[in-house]
Amino acid sequence: FQRAMPRQTCPEIMRTPLEELVLQICLFEEQRNPKGVSPSLFLSHAPEAPHERHIHEACNHLQEIGALEMIQNDPLPLFRLTPLGYHLSHLPMDAKVGKVLVIGCILRCIEPSLTIAAFLTASKSVWLPYLPGNQNSGKEVREIHEKIISTGFGGSSWQGGTVHGDLIAAVAAYNTWASSAISSENNADKQRRQYALKRALDHNALNEIMALREQFREYLRVGGLLQAAEIDNVNGNDAALTSCCLVAGLYPNISTLLRPSRERRIRGGHLITKNGDMCRPSSSSFQADRVRNVGESGKDVYAVYHGKHVILGASNDDRIKKEPFLSDVNFVSRFAIILFGGQVEVRKNSVIVDNWLKFKIQDAVDSENQIPSKDLVNAIMLNELKKELDQMLVKDLIRDRAHLTKGEILEECERVIQVVRTLLNN
Repeated sequence: FQRAMPRQTCPEIMRTPLEELVLQICLFEEQRNPKGVSPSLFLSHAPEAPHERHIHEACNHLQEIGALEMIQNDPLPLFRLTPLGYHLSHLPMDAKVGKVLVIGCILRCIEPSLTIAAFLTASKSVWLPYLPGNQNSGKEVREIHEKIISTGFGGSSWQGGTVHGDLIAAVAAYNTWASSAISSENNADKQRRQYALKRALDHNALNEIMALREQFREYLRVGGLLQAAEIDNVNGNDAALTSCCLVAGLYPNISTLLRPSRERRIRGGHLITKNGDMCRPSSSSFQADRVRNVGESGKDVYAVYHGKHVILGASNDDRIKKEPFLSDVNFVSRFAIILFGGQVEVRKNSVIVDNWLKFKIQDAVDSENQIPSKDLVNAIMLNELKKELDQMLVKDLIRDRAHLTKGEILEECERVIQVVRTLLNN
Protein backbone atom coordinates (compact mmCIF):
# COMPACT_ATOMS: atom_id res chain seq x y z
CA PHE A 1 0.00 0.00 0.00
CA GLN A 2 2.78 2.43 0.92
CA ARG A 3 4.68 1.62 -2.28
CA ALA A 4 1.56 2.35 -4.36
CA MET A 5 1.01 5.77 -2.80
CA PRO A 6 2.73 8.76 -4.48
CA ARG A 7 5.62 10.27 -2.58
CA GLN A 8 4.05 13.74 -2.71
CA THR A 9 0.81 15.42 -3.72
CA CYS A 10 0.47 16.46 -7.35
CA PRO A 11 0.88 20.27 -7.68
CA GLU A 12 -2.38 22.18 -7.77
CA ILE A 13 -1.58 23.66 -11.17
CA MET A 14 -1.57 20.10 -12.57
CA ARG A 15 -5.02 19.13 -11.29
CA THR A 16 -7.25 22.22 -11.43
CA PRO A 17 -8.91 24.07 -14.34
CA LEU A 18 -6.60 26.64 -15.90
CA GLU A 19 -9.13 29.12 -17.32
CA GLU A 20 -8.86 31.61 -14.47
CA LEU A 21 -5.05 31.40 -14.52
CA VAL A 22 -4.93 31.95 -18.30
CA LEU A 23 -7.09 35.07 -17.92
CA GLN A 24 -4.74 36.43 -15.27
CA ILE A 25 -1.71 35.73 -17.45
CA CYS A 26 -3.24 37.53 -20.43
CA LEU A 27 -4.28 40.47 -18.26
CA PHE A 28 -0.79 41.13 -16.86
CA GLU A 29 1.26 40.11 -19.90
CA GLU A 30 -0.69 42.21 -22.42
CA GLN A 31 0.89 45.37 -21.01
CA ARG A 32 4.36 44.04 -21.87
CA ASN A 33 3.38 42.20 -25.06
CA PRO A 34 0.73 44.23 -26.91
CA LYS A 35 1.11 41.95 -29.94
CA GLY A 36 -0.32 39.03 -28.00
CA VAL A 37 0.29 36.62 -25.13
CA SER A 38 1.27 32.97 -25.18
CA PRO A 39 -0.04 31.22 -22.03
CA SER A 40 1.89 28.08 -23.02
CA LEU A 41 5.20 29.94 -23.16
CA PHE A 42 4.52 31.73 -19.87
CA LEU A 43 3.57 28.51 -18.03
CA SER A 44 6.52 26.62 -19.46
CA HIS A 45 8.72 28.49 -16.96
CA ALA A 46 6.80 27.04 -14.00
CA PRO A 47 8.73 24.54 -11.81
CA GLU A 48 6.23 21.88 -12.86
CA ALA A 49 4.40 23.11 -15.94
CA PRO A 50 0.89 21.83 -16.69
CA HIS A 51 0.41 19.59 -19.70
CA GLU A 52 0.26 21.41 -23.03
CA ARG A 53 -3.08 19.76 -23.80
CA HIS A 54 -4.66 21.23 -20.64
CA ILE A 55 -3.47 24.74 -21.56
CA HIS A 56 -4.83 24.28 -25.08
CA GLU A 57 -8.22 23.13 -23.72
CA ALA A 58 -8.41 26.13 -21.36
CA CYS A 59 -7.66 28.56 -24.22
CA ASN A 60 -10.22 26.86 -26.47
CA HIS A 61 -12.86 27.09 -23.74
CA LEU A 62 -12.16 30.79 -23.20
CA GLN A 63 -12.42 31.35 -26.95
CA GLU A 64 -15.78 29.55 -27.01
CA ILE A 65 -17.25 31.83 -24.36
CA GLY A 66 -15.80 34.92 -26.04
CA ALA A 67 -13.18 35.83 -23.43
CA LEU A 68 -10.11 35.33 -25.65
CA GLU A 69 -9.35 35.93 -29.29
CA MET A 70 -6.48 34.34 -31.18
CA ILE A 71 -4.15 36.80 -32.95
CA GLN A 72 -1.82 34.29 -34.56
CA ASN A 73 -1.47 30.51 -34.61
CA ASP A 74 1.95 30.04 -36.15
CA PRO A 75 4.66 29.59 -35.03
CA LEU A 76 3.25 30.12 -31.53
CA PRO A 77 -0.43 30.69 -30.61
CA LEU A 78 -0.88 34.25 -29.35
CA PHE A 79 -4.02 35.50 -27.63
CA ARG A 80 -5.45 38.69 -26.22
CA LEU A 81 -8.40 39.47 -23.98
CA THR A 82 -11.72 40.60 -25.37
CA PRO A 83 -13.73 43.23 -23.44
CA LEU A 84 -15.63 40.34 -21.85
CA GLY A 85 -12.37 38.60 -20.97
CA TYR A 86 -11.06 41.79 -19.38
CA HIS A 87 -14.00 41.87 -16.98
CA LEU A 88 -13.87 38.11 -16.32
CA SER A 89 -10.19 38.42 -15.40
CA HIS A 90 -11.25 40.73 -12.55
CA LEU A 91 -13.83 38.27 -11.21
CA PRO A 92 -12.20 35.57 -9.01
CA MET A 93 -14.51 32.74 -10.08
CA ASP A 94 -15.10 30.20 -12.81
CA ALA A 95 -15.27 31.88 -16.23
CA LYS A 96 -18.72 30.45 -17.03
CA VAL A 97 -20.14 31.65 -13.72
CA GLY A 98 -18.58 35.05 -14.32
CA LYS A 99 -20.15 35.32 -17.76
CA VAL A 100 -23.60 34.52 -16.32
CA LEU A 101 -23.13 37.53 -14.02
CA VAL A 102 -21.77 39.85 -16.72
CA ILE A 103 -24.66 39.09 -19.10
CA GLY A 104 -27.07 39.43 -16.16
CA CYS A 105 -25.75 42.95 -15.60
CA ILE A 106 -26.19 43.88 -19.25
CA LEU A 107 -29.69 42.38 -19.55
CA ARG A 108 -30.69 44.09 -16.29
CA CYS A 109 -31.68 40.87 -14.48
CA ILE A 110 -28.89 40.79 -11.93
CA GLU A 111 -30.78 39.33 -8.94
CA PRO A 112 -31.68 35.94 -10.51
CA SER A 113 -28.23 35.87 -12.13
CA LEU A 114 -26.58 36.27 -8.73
CA THR A 115 -28.64 33.38 -7.37
CA ILE A 116 -27.76 31.14 -10.34
CA ALA A 117 -24.05 31.98 -10.05
CA ALA A 118 -24.12 31.28 -6.31
CA PHE A 119 -25.96 27.99 -6.85
CA LEU A 120 -23.34 26.87 -9.39
CA THR A 121 -20.56 27.77 -6.95
CA ALA A 122 -22.11 26.46 -3.71
CA SER A 123 -20.73 23.29 -2.17
CA LYS A 124 -24.08 21.45 -2.00
CA SER A 125 -27.63 21.48 -3.29
CA VAL A 126 -30.47 23.36 -1.63
CA TRP A 127 -32.85 20.41 -2.15
CA LEU A 128 -33.10 17.68 0.49
CA PRO A 129 -34.30 14.17 -0.52
CA TYR A 130 -36.63 13.83 2.46
CA LEU A 131 -38.01 15.72 5.44
CA PRO A 132 -35.68 15.77 8.47
CA GLY A 133 -36.34 12.72 10.63
CA ASN A 134 -38.57 11.01 8.06
CA GLN A 135 -36.67 9.03 5.44
CA ASN A 136 -39.91 7.67 3.95
CA SER A 137 -41.14 11.10 2.84
CA GLY A 138 -39.50 11.10 -0.60
CA LYS A 139 -42.76 11.24 -2.56
CA GLU A 140 -44.20 13.94 -0.32
CA VAL A 141 -41.01 15.99 -0.61
CA ARG A 142 -41.09 15.77 -4.39
CA GLU A 143 -44.63 17.17 -4.41
CA ILE A 144 -43.58 20.01 -2.08
CA HIS A 145 -40.64 20.90 -4.30
CA GLU A 146 -42.73 20.74 -7.48
CA LYS A 147 -45.22 23.15 -5.89
CA ILE A 148 -42.43 25.59 -5.01
CA ILE A 149 -41.23 25.43 -8.62
CA SER A 150 -44.64 25.72 -10.28
CA THR A 151 -45.71 28.71 -8.19
CA GLY A 152 -42.33 30.45 -8.03
CA PHE A 153 -39.90 32.11 -10.40
CA GLY A 154 -40.32 30.74 -13.93
CA GLY A 155 -43.25 28.52 -12.90
CA SER A 156 -46.44 27.84 -14.82
CA SER A 157 -48.19 30.83 -13.20
CA TRP A 158 -45.22 33.22 -13.32
CA GLN A 159 -45.94 36.47 -15.13
CA GLY A 160 -42.36 36.73 -16.38
CA GLY A 161 -42.65 33.58 -18.48
CA THR A 162 -42.44 29.84 -17.86
CA VAL A 163 -39.03 28.18 -18.06
CA HIS A 164 -38.33 24.55 -17.17
CA GLY A 165 -34.90 24.20 -15.63
CA ASP A 166 -33.03 23.12 -12.51
CA LEU A 167 -31.25 26.47 -12.13
CA ILE A 168 -34.48 28.40 -12.63
CA ALA A 169 -35.99 26.13 -9.95
CA ALA A 170 -33.12 27.07 -7.63
CA VAL A 171 -34.02 30.74 -8.09
CA ALA A 172 -37.63 29.94 -7.15
CA ALA A 173 -36.50 28.08 -4.01
CA TYR A 174 -34.16 30.86 -2.91
CA ASN A 175 -36.72 33.60 -3.50
CA THR A 176 -39.42 31.86 -1.46
CA TRP A 177 -36.96 31.04 1.33
CA ALA A 178 -35.53 34.59 1.45
CA SER A 179 -39.00 36.19 1.49
CA SER A 180 -40.34 33.83 4.17
CA ALA A 181 -38.92 36.04 6.95
CA ILE A 182 -40.78 39.14 8.07
CA SER A 183 -38.32 42.01 7.81
CA SER A 184 -39.71 43.84 10.83
CA GLU A 185 -38.75 41.02 13.17
CA ASN A 186 -35.24 40.29 14.44
CA ASN A 187 -35.42 36.51 14.20
CA ALA A 188 -35.35 36.37 10.41
CA ASP A 189 -32.86 33.49 10.34
CA LYS A 190 -35.06 31.42 12.65
CA GLN A 191 -38.09 31.99 10.44
CA ARG A 192 -36.18 30.95 7.34
CA ARG A 193 -34.89 27.84 9.10
CA GLN A 194 -38.41 26.80 10.05
CA TYR A 195 -39.60 27.42 6.49
CA ALA A 196 -36.75 25.28 5.13
CA LEU A 197 -37.42 22.43 7.56
CA LYS A 198 -41.07 22.17 6.54
CA ARG A 199 -40.24 22.13 2.83
CA ALA A 200 -37.14 19.90 2.80
CA LEU A 201 -34.76 22.72 1.84
CA ASP A 202 -31.19 22.89 3.12
CA HIS A 203 -31.09 26.01 5.27
CA ASN A 204 -27.28 26.02 5.51
CA ALA A 205 -26.91 25.71 1.73
CA LEU A 206 -29.33 28.59 1.22
CA ASN A 207 -27.41 30.70 3.71
CA GLU A 208 -24.23 29.91 1.77
CA ILE A 209 -25.93 31.07 -1.43
CA MET A 210 -27.02 34.28 0.29
CA ALA A 211 -23.42 34.97 1.35
CA LEU A 212 -22.08 34.16 -2.13
CA ARG A 213 -24.62 36.50 -3.71
CA GLU A 214 -23.35 39.43 -1.64
CA GLN A 215 -19.75 38.46 -2.35
CA PHE A 216 -20.39 38.36 -6.11
CA ARG A 217 -22.34 41.62 -5.94
CA GLU A 218 -19.29 43.31 -4.40
CA TYR A 219 -17.03 41.92 -7.15
CA LEU A 220 -19.36 43.37 -9.78
CA ARG A 221 -19.55 46.73 -8.01
CA VAL A 222 -15.75 47.01 -7.75
CA GLY A 223 -15.46 45.98 -11.41
CA GLY A 224 -17.78 48.83 -12.43
CA LEU A 225 -20.47 46.54 -13.86
CA LEU A 226 -23.26 47.62 -11.51
CA GLN A 227 -25.00 50.96 -11.82
CA ALA A 228 -28.08 51.51 -9.64
CA ALA A 229 -30.37 48.97 -7.98
CA GLU A 230 -33.48 50.20 -9.79
CA ILE A 231 -31.70 49.84 -13.16
CA ASP A 232 -29.65 46.66 -12.66
CA ASN A 233 -32.69 44.51 -11.90
CA VAL A 234 -35.42 46.16 -13.97
CA ASN A 235 -35.89 42.81 -15.80
CA GLY A 236 -35.35 40.68 -12.71
CA ASN A 237 -38.75 39.00 -12.95
CA ASP A 238 -38.30 37.94 -16.58
CA ALA A 239 -37.51 34.21 -16.46
CA ALA A 240 -37.17 33.93 -20.26
CA LEU A 241 -34.56 36.71 -20.33
CA THR A 242 -32.77 35.09 -17.38
CA SER A 243 -32.51 31.86 -19.39
CA CYS A 244 -30.47 33.84 -21.93
CA CYS A 245 -27.85 34.40 -19.21
CA LEU A 246 -27.70 30.61 -18.80
CA VAL A 247 -27.12 30.09 -22.52
CA ALA A 248 -24.42 32.78 -22.62
CA GLY A 249 -22.61 31.37 -19.59
CA LEU A 250 -22.97 27.62 -20.14
CA TYR A 251 -22.51 27.52 -23.93
CA PRO A 252 -21.31 25.26 -25.62
CA ASN A 253 -22.89 22.85 -23.12
CA ILE A 254 -25.96 22.45 -25.34
CA SER A 255 -27.97 19.26 -25.78
CA THR A 256 -30.83 18.36 -28.09
CA LEU A 257 -33.76 16.16 -27.18
CA LEU A 258 -33.86 12.72 -28.79
CA ARG A 259 -37.43 11.46 -28.68
CA PRO A 260 -38.33 7.78 -28.20
CA SER A 261 -38.85 5.74 -31.35
CA ARG A 262 -40.32 2.28 -31.83
CA GLU A 263 -38.65 1.92 -35.22
CA ARG A 264 -35.19 2.68 -33.83
CA ARG A 265 -35.95 0.84 -30.57
CA ILE A 266 -35.26 3.88 -28.41
CA ARG A 267 -37.08 3.76 -25.10
CA GLY A 268 -37.72 7.05 -23.37
CA GLY A 269 -36.25 10.42 -24.25
CA HIS A 270 -32.55 11.23 -24.12
CA LEU A 271 -30.38 14.32 -24.46
CA ILE A 272 -27.69 14.33 -27.16
CA THR A 273 -24.60 16.46 -26.46
CA LYS A 274 -22.21 18.09 -28.95
CA ASN A 275 -19.91 15.05 -29.17
CA GLY A 276 -22.84 12.71 -29.81
CA ASP A 277 -23.17 11.18 -26.34
CA MET A 278 -26.65 9.94 -25.47
CA CYS A 279 -27.27 11.22 -21.94
CA ARG A 280 -30.02 11.58 -19.38
CA PRO A 281 -30.61 14.21 -16.70
CA SER A 282 -29.29 13.26 -13.27
CA SER A 283 -31.70 11.39 -11.01
CA SER A 284 -32.06 14.48 -8.79
CA SER A 285 -32.96 16.73 -11.73
CA PHE A 286 -36.51 18.02 -11.96
CA GLN A 287 -36.26 17.47 -15.72
CA ALA A 288 -35.58 13.72 -15.50
CA ASP A 289 -39.25 12.67 -15.72
CA ARG A 290 -39.95 15.28 -18.40
CA VAL A 291 -37.21 13.83 -20.63
CA ARG A 292 -38.02 10.20 -19.85
CA ASN A 293 -41.73 10.55 -20.62
CA VAL A 294 -41.50 12.79 -23.68
CA GLY A 295 -43.72 11.92 -26.63
CA GLU A 296 -42.52 10.40 -29.90
CA SER A 297 -43.50 13.45 -31.93
CA GLY A 298 -43.18 17.17 -31.34
CA LYS A 299 -41.01 20.20 -31.95
CA ASP A 300 -37.24 20.28 -31.56
CA VAL A 301 -36.21 20.94 -27.95
CA TYR A 302 -32.89 22.24 -26.65
CA ALA A 303 -31.33 22.39 -23.19
CA VAL A 304 -28.20 23.78 -21.55
CA TYR A 305 -26.43 21.92 -18.77
CA HIS A 306 -23.63 22.61 -16.32
CA GLY A 307 -21.73 19.32 -16.29
CA LYS A 308 -21.57 15.84 -17.81
CA HIS A 309 -20.68 12.89 -15.59
CA VAL A 310 -20.23 9.14 -15.78
CA ILE A 311 -20.59 6.79 -12.83
CA LEU A 312 -17.60 4.46 -12.67
CA GLY A 313 -18.60 1.16 -11.08
CA ALA A 314 -16.48 -1.68 -9.79
CA SER A 315 -17.65 -4.06 -12.50
CA ASN A 316 -15.38 -4.78 -15.48
CA ASP A 317 -18.23 -6.21 -17.52
CA ASP A 318 -18.28 -4.31 -20.84
CA ARG A 319 -21.88 -5.39 -21.38
CA ILE A 320 -22.99 -3.02 -18.63
CA LYS A 321 -23.38 0.29 -20.43
CA LYS A 322 -22.44 3.31 -18.35
CA GLU A 323 -24.77 6.03 -19.61
CA PRO A 324 -23.56 9.60 -18.96
CA PHE A 325 -25.84 11.97 -17.10
CA LEU A 326 -26.15 15.75 -17.12
CA SER A 327 -26.40 18.04 -14.11
CA ASP A 328 -28.38 21.29 -13.85
CA VAL A 329 -30.41 20.80 -17.02
CA ASN A 330 -32.37 23.82 -18.27
CA PHE A 331 -34.59 23.90 -21.34
CA VAL A 332 -34.13 27.03 -23.44
CA SER A 333 -35.54 28.65 -26.55
CA ARG A 334 -33.72 28.13 -29.84
CA PHE A 335 -33.73 31.92 -30.22
CA ALA A 336 -31.74 32.20 -26.98
CA ILE A 337 -29.14 29.84 -28.47
CA ILE A 338 -28.99 31.75 -31.76
CA LEU A 339 -28.62 35.14 -30.04
CA PHE A 340 -26.39 34.21 -27.08
CA GLY A 341 -24.55 31.15 -28.38
CA GLY A 342 -21.66 31.06 -30.83
CA GLN A 343 -21.07 32.47 -34.31
CA VAL A 344 -24.17 32.55 -36.52
CA GLU A 345 -24.26 31.93 -40.27
CA VAL A 346 -27.24 31.88 -42.65
CA ARG A 347 -27.07 29.11 -45.27
CA LYS A 348 -29.97 29.01 -47.69
CA ASN A 349 -32.95 28.16 -45.50
CA SER A 350 -31.07 27.47 -42.25
CA VAL A 351 -29.37 29.30 -39.39
CA ILE A 352 -26.13 27.55 -38.36
CA VAL A 353 -24.50 28.18 -34.96
CA ASP A 354 -20.76 27.41 -34.84
CA ASN A 355 -21.06 25.00 -37.79
CA TRP A 356 -22.86 22.68 -35.40
CA LEU A 357 -26.44 23.53 -34.41
CA LYS A 358 -28.72 23.81 -37.42
CA PHE A 359 -32.08 25.56 -37.23
CA LYS A 360 -34.06 24.94 -40.40
CA ILE A 361 -36.44 27.66 -41.69
CA GLN A 362 -38.52 25.78 -44.29
CA ASP A 363 -38.15 26.83 -47.98
CA ALA A 364 -35.34 29.19 -48.98
CA VAL A 365 -37.08 30.70 -52.01
CA ASP A 366 -40.51 30.95 -53.53
CA SER A 367 -40.64 28.16 -56.14
CA GLU A 368 -42.66 30.26 -58.62
CA ASN A 369 -41.21 33.75 -58.35
CA GLN A 370 -37.68 32.79 -57.21
CA ILE A 371 -37.63 35.50 -54.55
CA PRO A 372 -36.52 35.12 -50.95
CA SER A 373 -39.30 33.74 -48.80
CA LYS A 374 -40.50 35.27 -45.55
CA ASP A 375 -38.68 32.57 -43.60
CA LEU A 376 -35.35 33.39 -45.24
CA VAL A 377 -35.87 37.07 -44.50
CA ASN A 378 -36.57 36.14 -40.86
CA ALA A 379 -33.33 34.14 -40.75
CA ILE A 380 -31.37 37.11 -42.08
CA MET A 381 -33.07 39.42 -39.57
CA LEU A 382 -32.11 37.04 -36.76
CA ASN A 383 -28.50 37.19 -37.92
CA GLU A 384 -28.61 41.01 -37.96
CA LEU A 385 -30.19 41.07 -34.49
CA LYS A 386 -27.36 38.83 -33.28
CA LYS A 387 -24.81 41.33 -34.65
CA GLU A 388 -26.68 44.24 -33.04
CA LEU A 389 -26.80 42.39 -29.73
CA ASP A 390 -23.06 41.63 -29.84
CA GLN A 391 -22.30 45.31 -30.54
CA MET A 392 -24.52 46.35 -27.65
CA LEU A 393 -22.72 43.95 -25.29
CA VAL A 394 -19.33 45.31 -26.30
CA LYS A 395 -20.46 48.94 -25.92
CA ASP A 396 -21.83 48.22 -22.46
CA LEU A 397 -18.57 46.55 -21.42
CA ILE A 398 -16.32 49.37 -22.70
CA ARG A 399 -18.59 52.34 -21.98
CA ASP A 400 -16.03 54.03 -19.70
CA ARG A 401 -13.17 53.76 -22.19
CA ALA A 402 -15.40 54.67 -25.15
CA HIS A 403 -16.64 57.82 -23.37
CA LEU A 404 -20.28 56.81 -23.86
CA THR A 405 -22.85 58.39 -21.57
CA LYS A 406 -24.88 56.17 -19.30
CA GLY A 407 -28.09 57.44 -20.88
CA GLU A 408 -26.97 56.46 -24.40
CA ILE A 409 -26.08 52.95 -23.28
CA LEU A 410 -29.31 52.47 -21.34
CA GLU A 411 -31.43 53.63 -24.25
CA GLU A 412 -29.74 51.29 -26.73
CA CYS A 413 -29.78 48.37 -24.29
CA GLU A 414 -33.47 48.79 -23.57
CA ARG A 415 -34.28 48.92 -27.28
CA VAL A 416 -32.40 45.69 -28.08
CA ILE A 417 -33.58 43.92 -24.94
CA GLN A 418 -37.19 44.71 -25.82
CA VAL A 419 -36.74 43.08 -29.24
CA VAL A 420 -35.12 40.01 -27.65
CA ARG A 421 -37.92 39.74 -25.09
CA THR A 422 -40.59 39.94 -27.79
CA LEU A 423 -38.81 37.23 -29.78
CA LEU A 424 -38.56 34.92 -26.78
CA ASN A 425 -42.20 35.37 -25.81
CA ASN A 426 -43.42 34.67 -29.34
